[in-house]
Amino acid sequence: MSSTKPISLLVSITFFFSLLLSSSSAQSVVKASYWFPGSEYPVTDIDSSLFTHLFCAFADLNAQTNQVTIASASQQKFSTFTQTVQRRNPSVKTLLSIGGGAADKTAFASMASNPTSRKSFIDSSIRLARSNGFHGLDLDWEYPSSATEMSNFGTLLREWRSAVVAEASSSGRQRLLLAWHPNCIVHTFKSDSYLILKAQSKLL
Repeated sequence: MSSTKPISLLVSITFFFSLLLSSSSAQSVVKASYWFPGSEYPVTDIDSSLFTHLFCAFADLNAQTNQVTIASASQQKFSTFTQTVQRRNPSVKTLLSIGGGAADKTAFASMASNPTSRKSFIDSSIRLARSNGFHGLDLDWEYPSSATEMSNFGTLLREWRSAVVAEASSSGRQRLLLAWHPNCIVHTFKSDSYLILKAQSKLL
């Protein structure tokens, strides 16, 4: 396929991500793009030299088990994503994105409300990222829609961060990056900015 195919298929973006960087915890501007297996834009056509981070979207949340899964139809593409994009840019970081606009937001709300289900989500996400060669994880829960859900969201982020730190320490591997979408949440909670700040503080 021609490399001149419109880049819009990748949904290119440059904006603030709250990333838990391996060397420091800081909010950083990154050049990032999402890639979708259904876009008909081959991974091999991505000019990864244009980006600092590439997001492979989307993994799913199983509402029954609260575990993160990759659809069987996407498994092969996801498992080779990092290796493929690093051929042009060895320094590009890849993240497995979970959720998306078509995901069932009630499943995320239910998962985040319970300590056991949060642990199932967190542990499975880390295993999946490691086994498929990703450098990190991205949560695209669209969107927490109440003060309770926002509070649970903050708890989830705090526990997720603790888990990736512990996993890196025990495995001796570089810490997984974590990302989420504060801009989307700001749009949802226009009058409740203190909730956003509280959730964001869980990452710092």
